[in-house]
Amino acid sequence: MRYSKLFGKTVRDPKSDMKLASHKLLYQGGFVRELSAGRYEFLPLGYRVWQKIVNLIDEEMEKIGSQRMSIPLLQPMEYWTKTNRDKAWGSSLMKIKDARGAEFALSATGEGIVTEMVAQTSPSYRDLPIILHQTINKFRDEIRVRGGILRAREFTMKDAYSYHETQEDFMKTYKDFYDAYSRICKRLGLPFYAVEADSGALGGDYSHEFQIPCDDGEDVIAVCTSCDYSANVEKAQFVREKVNENEDVKDMEIIEQDWNEARTIDQMSEFYHRPANNMIKSVAFKRSDGRLVIGVVTGDLEVNDVKLAHAIGEGELEKATDEDLNSIGVTSGALHAWGYGEFGDKVTFVVDTSIVEAKNLYGGNKLQTTDPQFVNYGRDFKHEIEADIAQPYKGAHCIKCGGKLDLIRTIEFGHIFKYDHFYTSHHNGYFVDKDGTKKLMYMGAYGIGIGRSMATTVEVHHDDRGIIWPTEIAPYRVHLVGLNLDDDTIKLKVEKIYEDLLRAGIEVLYDDRTEISPGEKFADADLIGIPYRMVVSKKTGDNVEVKKRDRKDFELVPVDKALSIIISQ
Repeated sequence: MRYSKLFGKTVRDPKSDMKLASHKLLYQGGFVRELSAGRYEFLPLGYRVWQKIVNLIDEEMEKIGSQRMSIPLLQPMEYWTKTNRDKAWGSSLMKIKDARGAEFALSATGEGIVTEMVAQTSPSYRDLPIILHQTINKFRDEIRVRGGILRAREFTMKDAYSYHETQEDFMKTYKDFYDAYSRICKRLGLPFYAVEADSGALGGDYSHEFQIPCDDGEDVIAVCTSCDYSANVEKAQFVREKVNENEDVKDMEIIEQDWNEARTIDQMSEFYHRPANNMIKSVAFKRSDGRLVIGVVTGDLEVNDVKLAHAIGEGELEKATDEDLNSIGVTSGALHAWGYGEFGDKVTFVVDTSIVEAKNLYGGNKLQTTDPQFVNYGRDFKHEIEADIAQPYKGAHCIKCGGKLDLIRTIEFGHIFKYDHFYTSHHNGYFVDKDGTKKLMYMGAYGIGIGRSMATTVEVHHDDRGIIWPTEIAPYRVHLVGLNLDDDTIKLKVEKIYEDLLRAGIEVLYDDRTEISPGEKFADADLIGIPYRMVVSKKTGDNVEVKKRDRKDFELVPVDKALSIIISQ
């Protein structure tokens, strides 16, 4: 490809709202352009990378016996309501009506539709396992889009689904996908953690995310420094410190205290001369219908909203506003851990295990002039729901070995799910067993975003000059730079090298521009990030300059040797 004819050229400066490296570099390098918030166009350079990622993933899917298929983007709402996924997805599920008034969901995921498709074939045990995958556009009306193609409202995903006779057979395929995703990460040069994860609106109770370490990532994982335990913070467990374990249980006392004197945890710690973990902290969230949910933890911990949502069977929660708190007669900083009986089902309490296991705590029912001390859960207050709702923290003790946890910022690259009968029970997902009886199939699902893969790769592989593409997905293998092209001898030499590379089956981007300075050409080559740069000029004489994008030094070698270097790699 001649650069002079390439649609989509480099741009020197990113836009002011671009914060992540991948967002900036993919825009500057001429790979993508934004059509509207969260919706992107892939220009020719970007589409070449996109297609190579699709091909790479397809290769790994075929290795484990997955067959490619495709389902419609518009999906009848009845298939979503069977599992209440329409409610679980909430406002992020995009919907549309046709001219006849029929309502459809724009494909956000495919579990229900694919299960219906498989069930219609009336499979027997001889047909199992069935493993299918597709590459299809997804639509999710994200409240907040971030980082260009890293989190978009319309994107392409490889999603796969498998159906099995037994759970044992399912786990073999789950392991196959686990291994395939590991290979995909390695082929893209992505260091990764495969961590226990929350399944979210997709359902199921067992899943793994493939998380890529990145300082600017939007996810956080907890990793044990002593054993192999790792999990997304939305799922991570840790050992609670047993507060005041060696103290005798004291009688609760109500003391005089102006509530403006000790409203925050730090103020309470100073007032009582006790550490933060001795305080009772209550944090309010609200359901989609406006009802409040109050999570209660010790003062040194934070409430994880995803854990809290799952504890009450909700898909997601919002942080409560001051107006919400006023509706039950309290204000921020004086939220009670008990005593809202008059509000009936308007308030749900969830108590963390840190409170359950503690003794002689402080606060939890602050009034304008009083505060309780020596509060003990189970005696002084108690709620129906007790659960792990706390955010893990750096230095917390590992639930598996007792070692210390570290927190690492990451980007989610892929996700694999174990559903068992979650979908098949609602979508008639039966097979006929050896004895002639109908039984529910075990099911799993497995997803990787294509654009997200591209952006994640750039986040990992770049420097201060631009992108450094792994060879397998680079838009071209060689960036051929011709200088002094006004010299006929040089031009003929470069043109011949270009043709020789093409005949050898090497993908080449040839910078044949005559009005651009050498410095600009080199800057563009670094920005675009193609693995090999070859330079031909008066200065190189009978030789050619060969440089790998990830190295500082170059080699000056004869043309034949340059070609053999490229071909052999």
